[in-house]
Amino acid sequence: MKKNISSGFVVTLIIAITAVFTSCKKDFLDEPKPSSSVSSTDVYASDAGVRSFFSGLYRVMRVQYGSSTDAWGIASVNLSREARGLDLALNGNWYNFDYLHDNREPTYRRTSFTWTYFYDFINQANNLIDGVEKSSLSEASKTAFSAEARAMRAWCYFELVREFSQAYVKDPNSPGVPLYTTPTTAQTSGNARAKLSEVYDLIISDLTFAAANLGTARQLKDVINKNVANGLLARVCLEKGDYANAKTAAVAARTGYNLTVTDYNTPFTSVDKTEVIWGFPQASDQTIYYGTPSAFWGASGTGYFNFFIDSNFVNTFRSTDVRAKTFTRTTAADFRKYRSNKFGTTTNFSDHIIMMRASEMYLIEAEAKARLGEADAGTFLYTLQKNRDGSATASENTGQNLLNEILLERRKELYGEIGVSFLDIKRLNLPLIRSNGHPVSGRLNIPAGSNIFTLKIPQSEFDANKSLAASDQNP
Repeated sequence: MKKNISSGFVVTLIIAITAVFTSCKKDFLDEPKPSSSVSSTDVYASDAGVRSFFSGLYRVMRVQYGSSTDAWGIASVNLSREARGLDLALNGNWYNFDYLHDNREPTYRRTSFTWTYFYDFINQANNLIDGVEKSSLSEASKTAFSAEARAMRAWCYFELVREFSQAYVKDPNSPGVPLYTTPTTAQTSGNARAKLSEVYDLIISDLTFAAANLGTARQLKDVINKNVANGLLARVCLEKGDYANAKTAAVAARTGYNLTVTDYNTPFTSVDKTEVIWGFPQASDQTIYYGTPSAFWGASGTGYFNFFIDSNFVNTFRSTDVRAKTFTRTTAADFRKYRSNKFGTTTNFSDHIIMMRASEMYLIEAEAKARLGEADAGTFLYTLQKNRDGSATASENTGQNLLNEILLERRKELYGEIGVSFLDIKRLNLPLIRSNGHPVSGRLNIPAGSNIFTLKIPQSEFDANKSLAASDQNP
């Protein structure tokens, strides 16, 4: 790929890193540096310099790309996936084209934003790995920083293939995405699409290295540590159908993060909740403004408030389930009957972005146990269910019925967060069928394995990367 990182990304990254540098102790740098740039010599001269670079990257992960409200970093990736699933009923406005599965053409914003966003961070991760390895830092520091950067790279490649490739279970030898493991520039020759299995090999190699070499200590929960690396590995192995390793990684990821029903007593607006393993905090003076999830899910304050909940989904919750309290009844008689207060409402857009919770790891473990035929899979699922609903009873389901129950539980527990409804439909080669809980335009019936679930590669990539032929485009 002839790497042409968006100018907005570069400017924002420089500002973010410089802000972190200038907030350090006075003796951090020998001499004051211009506020418009930070040299690679400064970055790799000390552990503090590399940590500042990482801090800048984590901050940029949630900023806006361009001028659109549906391209606010990782929050927009998650919201677009929520819109493409079963449980969100959308009342027009932002994310409506995602909701209608009509946002995948090569010149559309969803495709270009998603592709550019993750490749920008892949290139920065490669820069970090290269710079750290060439530095005079201690070997222990080099290993730890490389592990963190490799985890970031793996996560980005995983999200790319989830969007731009077919599901792994459908065909592991189908086209993946171009792979780059060294820094690229505008002069770099582009690479062809690697096989999907080759992309997964790199992802698993990176995450395995990260999980083995990262610690658990960190200043903020946006930092990828050992728990996050294992959580990402659990997701990847689940996607791949490697259920034994998915279970092992999920157990490692949730170590130190227990199920806590009281987390549901307040909206999910802070990474400080007990169950949150990974997330991006925001301050009132450093927010993503109208890109914040509550601007869509909320009902009052400041926002668009165009997200509603399918009433059929609401009806799957028992009244004694603490999660049922996240729904509020409106006066509408149509698909707008229910809103969600799971993410609160806001006037200053300072809500945090939650990326991974312990409950997801319990559900990955439960699904892995069920698919491996372990007899205690239903009992283990009950561990989560009874925590959320004191009146719950242990499941007597087995086989596919138990798996269906687990998949529904994933939707009930994680709705609104990372798009599990859509991701599971694609991962497991399932159809997407919406009914009367949606407006007529949103009552879709998309067959399993449809090409509609896969974004097309942006035209800008074909223009820049001469290793791609027209036949490399997704159908």
